[in-house]
Amino acid sequence: MRKKIELLVLAASFTGCIALTPAFAACTGRPTFEDAFQNFDSSWGQADASASVSDGKFVVSPSPGYVRIVLSQSDFYGDGSICVQAAISEASSIDGAQALVAFWAVNNSNTYLLTLGSDGKQGFFKVDRLSNNRWLTPMNWQTDPVIKYQLGEVNAVEVQMAGRTATIIINGKKLGQLNGSPPDGGGLIGIGASASAGVTTKVSFQKFQFFNATGP
Repeated sequence: MRKKIELLVLAASFTGCIALTPAFAACTGRPTFEDAFQNFDSSWGQADASASVSDGKFVVSPSPGYVRIVLSQSDFYGDGSICVQAAISEASSIDGAQALVAFWAVNNSNTYLLTLGSDGKQGFFKVDRLSNNRWLTPMNWQTDPVIKYQLGEVNAVEVQMAGRTATIIINGKKLGQLNGSPPDGGGLIGIGASASAGVTTKVSFQKFQFFNATGP
């Protein structure tokens, strides 16, 4: 059964030990957008029990059995790279907690979600798509030794968007690529977390950035 969705955005029409990491593939230079999470910026909506900022981290705490998505209202973004550091900081059951990076988002019913999870022995990732409030999985669960999987371990996550192609890079390694349907004129980007039924979790994010694509 798919988890229910909690979404924090600003628009009224919507509801609702750090480890060193390898350099990102395209996350260098001057970002178009950056949030170091020194405070809760209004472009993320309003802070509440499920979305807060503390000690340079944006912490997402979904209700058990829910998906919590926080979309930035800073701009609409086209070709370029989302870069962020993500960690499952706390979880009553690590295999029931996931970190999310949202891209090509239109609203709470239409978004792509890069999902990172763990079973306590290895790390996994996949890409889901919510299309008109119906779930699709254009990229199913995959594992790779480069993904850190223990509580509190930080993964350097990058989503490169170029035309209709999204490339997934974790800890500096390209892990997958998919073709999709980006919104005309650019889409919203964001972060989030999901929790299985009965699972409590806190997922933290640091240094959220977007870099415009350069070159041909």
